[in-house]
Amino acid sequence: MGVEFETFDVPGARTYYGEVFPQGLRAKAEAPVSESSASLKALSESGRISELLDRHGALLIRGIGHPSPETFAEIVNAIELGRGSRPFEQIGLAGKRTVVGENIWTANEGLPSARFYQHNEYSRYTRFPANIHFYSISKGTKGGATPVAHSEAVFDRVLAEIPELVRGVEKHGLGMRMLFRAPGQEGKHNGFNWAGEYSFGQDLQPGDDEATKRAKAEKQIRRLTNDFKWLEDGSVELTQHIPGIRRHPVSGRPVWFNGLVGRHGITRDIGALEPPYIGRDGMTYLPCVYGDETPIPREYLDKLIEVIDKEEIYLTLDEGDLLLVDNLRVSHGRQPWEGDRLVLVSMWEGAHEIAAY
Repeated sequence: MGVEFETFDVPGARTYYGEVFPQGLRAKAEAPVSESSASLKALSESGRISELLDRHGALLIRGIGHPSPETFAEIVNAIELGRGSRPFEQIGLAGKRTVVGENIWTANEGLPSARFYQHNEYSRYTRFPANIHFYSISKGTKGGATPVAHSEAVFDRVLAEIPELVRGVEKHGLGMRMLFRAPGQEGKHNGFNWAGEYSFGQDLQPGDDEATKRAKAEKQIRRLTNDFKWLEDGSVELTQHIPGIRRHPVSGRPVWFNGLVGRHGITRDIGALEPPYIGRDGMTYLPCVYGDETPIPREYLDKLIEVIDKEEIYLTLDEGDLLLVDNLRVSHGRQPWEGDRLVLVSMWEGAHEIAAY
């Protein structure tokens, strides 16, 4: 027998452009993971999952089996392969993630005390996934909410409250500057380097000399940008040029898609706003600029945090909850927590071509 699903109201959900955000979907009765997986795959193959994501942007699925990495892997692969999607290849990862199953990783392994501000996954990059999905293994004892925001509504609010910033991004685009430390020079806690497996070290082999390592890393870097340089200490600095505002391929509405608030928020919190832009974790946080390399006024970025905070919907993912997310339409964040919290992620390419606004 197949598993039947019904919609439910997600606490805190709002209505944007005539559609509830996010939408809830839950199994009517408990069933083995294999049955849940088969039923969700059938919904996916029928186009129903894509239809719900196109309408609502995010879909919270509940009651699909015992929470475990194996459950997540079985369910998410069934859904996305049923949609005809392919896994997203990570390049330039600036943080720590651990593979725990087929096409699934731990979420960013930064300190539990750190707040992650709203961002669409890899939106600072020239390559990004169409979808990112979250799965809760354990939710901890306090805090740890997963706030989400509707990126079309965010654009409308930013346009209304910081029109000068929108005009600057429309005119010049953005230059998203990043520094990747050399191996052995990582900072504390969430440190990373350019030789990481999901950063630019995909092709590195034991025994490679320094020149070979750099040549192989450059091959990967050029998949993102040609605007990069090696520094004397062995680090690599790069800038990815992005439009900053894009148009959703289904709704046709503009979306705020750039990672500015996520970058500025954590840079401010960690004390890296002034040269040499090194935070308390020992890592370097280069300020992002307009595409013509002119600075973005700090007051705009401080105001941007206030503006986007107003659009946050706080979701508490119960153990076993699966949150499917249209990465272009929906941003996400993370609140600090206490206790044993573990959230896994899976990222996928999509069928639609994403254009600049």
